[in-house]
Amino acid sequence: MSTLNFDQFFQSLKDGIGSLAKQTLQDYLDQAKTDGEAALDSMKENLQHWTAELTNGSITAEDLSFLLKEEAALDELTALKQAGLAEVRIDEFRDGIVGLVVGAVTNLVKV
Repeated sequence: MSTLNFDQFFQSLKDGIGSLAKQTLQDYLDQAKTDGEAALDSMKENLQHWTAELTNGSITAEDLSFLLKEEAALDELTALKQAGLAEVRIDEFRDGIVGLVVGAVTNLVKV
C-alpha cells in the first residue's frame, strides 16, 4: 500500500472517530474526538505496519483486534477521564474504536 493510500485511509479513520463519538458520546463529543484522534495519531506507525502484515497474511483480523486492544494509546483517553466520564462508557468507546479500525482495515485489504 502506498503512503498516499495509507494517509487517505488514515484520514478516513479519523473521520470515523468523529462519527463514532457523535453516536456514542454525544455529551462528550469534543473530548471523545480529541482522545480518539490522539490515539490514532499515536498508533499510526503500528497501524501502517499491522495493515501491511494483514495484507501479506502474516496476521489475521483476530490478531489485529488483539493488537489494538493491547495498544497503550487506547488506554489513555485522558480528555474523557478528565471530563468525568464513567469508565464503562470509556471502555465502550475504546471497543468502538477497535471495531472501527478492524472493520476498516479488513475492508481495505479484503480479508
